[in-house]
Amino acid sequence: MRNPFPILSKFFDKKKDSIEITSEASDELENAIILALVYISKNMDSEGKFVYQNNLNPNKKYSGNSYGTLRHAGTLYAMYLCERLLGKNVLYNKRLLGSEYLLKTYIKKVGKDMYGLVSQTAKDEGVIYATSGGAGLALCALSNLLPEDKVPKHILEKLANFLIFMQTPKGDFWPSYLVNKKEKSNFNAARFYPGEACLGLLYLYEFDKQRQWLDTAKKGLFRLAERAGEKGSANLTFDHWGMLATQKLFATPDNAMNSPQRALMQAFVERNVKSIIAKQNLNTRDEKFGSFTINRSLCGNATNMEGLIAAYQCLDNKVLKQKLAYSLKAGVEFLAKRQVKTGKYEGGVPASPDWDKPEAKNIDKEIRIDYVQHAMSAWITYKSLTN
Repeated sequence: MRNPFPILSKFFDKKKDSIEITSEASDELENAIILALVYISKNMDSEGKFVYQNNLNPNKKYSGNSYGTLRHAGTLYAMYLCERLLGKNVLYNKRLLGSEYLLKTYIKKVGKDMYGLVSQTAKDEGVIYATSGGAGLALCALSNLLPEDKVPKHILEKLANFLIFMQTPKGDFWPSYLVNKKEKSNFNAARFYPGEACLGLLYLYEFDKQRQWLDTAKKGLFRLAERAGEKGSANLTFDHWGMLATQKLFATPDNAMNSPQRALMQAFVERNVKSIIAKQNLNTRDEKFGSFTINRSLCGNATNMEGLIAAYQCLDNKVLKQKLAYSLKAGVEFLAKRQVKTGKYEGGVPASPDWDKPEAKNIDKEIRIDYVQHAMSAWITYKSLTN
């Protein structure tokens, strides 16, 4: 195995947090982003709903009954990032259409002065629920529309009110609210909900300077950092949404963090980075160079990259930051190489990196909209560091 960290200084530009890449790598990255945008554009219907699942096996069909409301919001957020960070506005009108669909179809009143992003289980279970992560992602997707008056302010405020209601005194968030029963619950719990909730509140705060949004987000992130400190890097599960929210907090000019709080969040970032880059395949002779050994899926690799790119912008530890620069380059290029480049589903990101192998099964060849979203978000945020 070759030295995994050769002449790391060559990846740095004079600008803070900027990474230098070759023109060939830049072109490959640009192509990956454009193809992902093409896929998203082709897979939104006239109402603004995404085609949730496709398959590279033409004989595999989906009923269309399954739909991820959180993934809808997440894809809108990725489309916004492309406009915000790279100035690519080609899907702006489709993003508006998708936002209108989200608002009219899935954003519902769940209590007094509260709205949620509502999901529903199979009819035989009959559970209608709203998650803290869903409300956070809805705020990520929709808050940027506030200055253009493309979204009612009271809806955003009531989504944020829901997150305040769902936060515990210590700063944790309840995963779900059962709308039928009017009770908080651990139903459908997911470890990434707190980070999503905090990120959404920080995006709302950017466009609506009510201090309660910032304070709730900070309380949630400090709690995540404290819990990570109790576990230590060796036992920590990488929190990519937590990294995205931390980077957003650091980038908020009036975040009012004091020195101990900033140190707490720096330690949170370092622990997360160390927990995951040790599990990256950096054997340059391996066809999966740049992938993560704990993730079989391309989506899992993409979410790791999203979180690490955000973490890179927060790190003060120069040695760790140099190692991370190499990891980012390897990981982003791995993802780009495994994207579908031609055919009906060009721009798609299948479940498995082995989707084109003879032994690949239908589950390996499945393309979900969130697989594309996460990979595109990684490419966009990485590309923004190279400009």
